[in-house]
Amino acid sequence: MIEKEITINANGNNLTGTICLPNEEGRFPIVLMIHGSGPLDRDENMPVQKLNVFNTIAHSLAKQGVASLRYDKRGCGKSTGDYYSAGIFDVVDDAVSWFDFATTYEHFDANKIFLLGHSEGCIIAPQVNIQRKTVAGHILLCPFADNIESILIKQAAQIEKEFEELTGFGGFIRKLLGRMMGANVQSQKKLLDKLKSSDKDTMRVMLQKIPAKSLRELISLDPPTIFKQVTSPMLLIGGEKDLQCDPADVHTIAELVNVPVEKHVIKNLTHVLRFDEGKPSMLETTKLLNKPIEAIVLDTIENWLKTKVL
Repeated sequence: MIEKEITINANGNNLTGTICLPNEEGRFPIVLMIHGSGPLDRDENMPVQKLNVFNTIAHSLAKQGVASLRYDKRGCGKSTGDYYSAGIFDVVDDAVSWFDFATTYEHFDANKIFLLGHSEGCIIAPQVNIQRKTVAGHILLCPFADNIESILIKQAAQIEKEFEELTGFGGFIRKLLGRMMGANVQSQKKLLDKLKSSDKDTMRVMLQKIPAKSLRELISLDPPTIFKQVTSPMLLIGGEKDLQCDPADVHTIAELVNVPVEKHVIKNLTHVLRFDEGKPSMLETTKLLNKPIEAIVLDTIENWLKTKVL
């Protein structure tokens, strides 16, 4: 395996990423990786949360003769720009810029560029395909077909429910903190109303800076309309215990698109691509990150790619 750091100028920013190549000569099929939500670097990490998703997938792919490209979001890692003021359409434009770079790179096969999205990346990848019809295929991890406003309210309801179920003194303290932070449906609805009535790029909520422009643009998207415009094959992988993106949406998307689809809802898999054998919990997600990504996810990606590139 060979890794090279690369920087491109995209939409006025210097975006930095990593090319991962098999340890041999030639031109290779390539997977361009597109992040989920949050100020994430090229490995889908940020200071308070280490997912290590894209680096794990990249290294696994290289062993199978497939190259990859992963990058820091604007304003994250080594990339310049402002993460918080960027809208979702800016994020799409950045992904398109990386796709265009991939078509010119000497070790990539320009006819075999696949897009891999995780969570929010699953709605960005199809928008890249709408602009670039030569996309060879999509690998969507934890995809969704519901609108973002509905998803955010459902997530708030799940968190509110989990806080109310906490017991003991520790549970009392966490409930109190949750109420102070507005971790409930009512607060989420108020925030969404405030977002939609604002034209600011950023906002502060409970002293926390949030990317208001990006959230407004996400809310404006109609996922079914976007998926109906996809022109390349899709691999859909959902998690049975994903509490952030409904695994049933895997089947919904498969019905929406007019391209070949392979779909999987993996038992016990969560949104962070680790198994949870017990009752799934959004409040306990960080504990799962002590484990590696499940091998079945890597194997499913690799097996599907083999049918497309051999």
